[in-house]
Amino acid sequence: MRLVIYIGLILGLHSCFSYSFIDGSIDAESFSVSIFEEQAANAPAGYGGQFTDYLKNFIIGRSKLKLKDIDADIQISGKIVGYNTAPLAVQSDEAAALSRLTVTMFVSVVNNVKPEQSFEQNFSQFSDFDSNNDLSTVETQLIEDVNNKIAQDIVNKLSSNW
Repeated sequence: MRLVIYIGLILGLHSCFSYSFIDGSIDAESFSVSIFEEQAANAPAGYGGQFTDYLKNFIIGRSKLKLKDIDADIQISGKIVGYNTAPLAVQSDEAAALSRLTVTMFVSVVNNVKPEQSFEQNFSQFSDFDSNNDLSTVETQLIEDVNNKIAQDIVNKLSSNW
């Protein structure tokens, strides 16, 4: 009986200590991110560059991958293809209580180490805000929230090989 407990304890501790950030299945050492193009008509000027920087920092902070300008093992590029707001919850007086900012990005990932793990995919995320607020007053916070969600989706896809 003690042997079973010891084996269970050892296996449990091993799984605790073998945890790595997000890139345990990424067989690469470096990555690059090209500036995301702004193709959505409503996207704020400079949003492509802002998201590019956010994604770079997100990957650097959560993986062992090193950022390179050229000849990276993993090359990420993309474009902002959707940037829209819409009313979400309509009240009895037909005024919207909430509005939603939805951002869609087309992402292309080329894995030069394992080409079969390359992919192209749209990622879409949203953030809701009170309709009494003007978009310009809350847009910075909404964009930060959406950027975080999309960056997480990209890295999850990259590391899980869906």
